[in-house]
Amino acid sequence: MKNLKFGNLNIVYTERTDGNQKIEKNRELVLKTFGFKKVHIPNQKHTNKVSFYKNEDIESDGLYTTYPNTPIGVLTADCMPIALFDRNTLSVVHAGWKGLFSGIIQNSLKNLDIKQTKAFILPSIKQCCYQVDQPFIEKLNIPNKYLRKDKNGIYLNLQKVAKDIILRYGIKYVYHIPLCTKCCDKLYSYRKGDFAERILTFAWFE
Repeated sequence: MKNLKFGNLNIVYTERTDGNQKIEKNRELVLKTFGFKKVHIPNQKHTNKVSFYKNEDIESDGLYTTYPNTPIGVLTADCMPIALFDRNTLSVVHAGWKGLFSGIIQNSLKNLDIKQTKAFILPSIKQCCYQVDQPFIEKLNIPNKYLRKDKNGIYLNLQKVAKDIILRYGIKYVYHIPLCTKCCDKLYSYRKGDFAERILTFAWFE
């Protein structure tokens, strides 16, 4: 696992050696490292909904909390985990293409003080490996600036889409870990064949 610290904010994402994080006992081992017994994870359904952490059973793909030392997180296997923090409120979202293009980042930011917010885009599938087709592009009306085309196909840059959405709100600090889940042997990836396995990305502030 990797533990990133930014002031009083902690962000952790797991690796293959930590095991499949859909399995509760594997999560418990990770949490024990940091002195926690529970991480709040939303009932993920590829929505654009963001819920207060105590409502984790409601279908949503993001949670937020105003309480310190209260870990919230998401499970992913290529989609983007994104953490947003304004010193008093923390939000963590699961941003696949469905949530990304239907407004999950915008919905998360409704709970934050934009002037104080910092954003963190954690490991996910990168443009090098995220191949899409023309009907997909036309359905979502994706601008060419987010696409790379070569003889093998068309590739979408989800991270750039996310970053541009965040920047449009005037948020100046966007930290991006440039790891591709499919390329990196240390991480699970759905497109690499890890259909049942998941990475846990979670965060808390002190």
